[in-house]
Amino acid sequence: MHRISTKLLAGWLLAAAALGAVAADKLPPGQSADELLQGAHATLRQLDENRFGPLWDNASRVLKSRVPRAAFIDTTRKARQTIGAVKQRDWQSVTRRTTATDGSLQDLPAGTYANVEFVTLLADGKAGSEKLSFSLEDGKRWRFTGYVAFRPEVPAASAAPAPTATAASAAADSPPTSAGNAIAEVDAAVRAWAAAWAAKEMDRYFAAYAPEAVPSGKLDRRGWEADRRKRIEGKSRIEVGVDDLVISIHGTTATAHFKQTYRADALNDTSRKTLEFQRVDNRWLIRRETAG
Repeated sequence: MHRISTKLLAGWLLAAAALGAVAADKLPPGQSADELLQGAHATLRQLDENRFGPLWDNASRVLKSRVPRAAFIDTTRKARQTIGAVKQRDWQSVTRRTTATDGSLQDLPAGTYANVEFVTLLADGKAGSEKLSFSLEDGKRWRFTGYVAFRPEVPAASAAPAPTATAASAAADSPPTSAGNAIAEVDAAVRAWAAAWAAKEMDRYFAAYAPEAVPSGKLDRRGWEADRRKRIEGKSRIEVGVDDLVISIHGTTATAHFKQTYRADALNDTSRKTLEFQRVDNRWLIRRETAG
């Protein structure tokens, strides 16, 4: 994992100071970055203190509708354990997305979402990353929606959907500048693939796969595409849900494990899905897909 330079961190801290110079009460609710930063730090304190139950109790409706309280407590504890003891945190980025303008958010209720990402210095001297997601409820208040943690050489652990992933540019076939960005990019790639499938946008769906992707069964790539087109376009409606997403980064390859909920006409199916990705020309493309 690439370390973040002192100069760059200083730039982020200066940006934070500039944002703080604008009083939050002079801006409409949800418009101040200070609100998100304050909420993120308060949430991190709850995570550090293992107060997972109260965190769910005050979380967003989006999270509560998708993750039961007991499951949230269990998966969040595991995610927090992935990081371990923390020595210091520095915020890296604050990003906002809306379902009206971001195609990767099509599986979420209409609204505004945000991520706050941190570079996390661990007690053992290694640098990890943490991402907190929020949704703006009733246009008034940011509420917690998800948490993703990454520690070098340990698979990422996700406590809940992180809906507003931001892609970062990097050299072709090279790893992103940070593990946090890699997780965000793969998260976005998974959700964009699911959204294209649900929308029956076949060109975008096939473009999510690497040219050398190995189809399941005995079909070659051309036969597989013809079969998928027939199956997908033949449905009157399709819904594809992605839950319990766990992402592992290995340089220029990645693996995404998740629970897939598939609804099409009279069919309703839930299964475990694994997508293996390869980073090619600044994009994460699926090279292998398995179910079960």
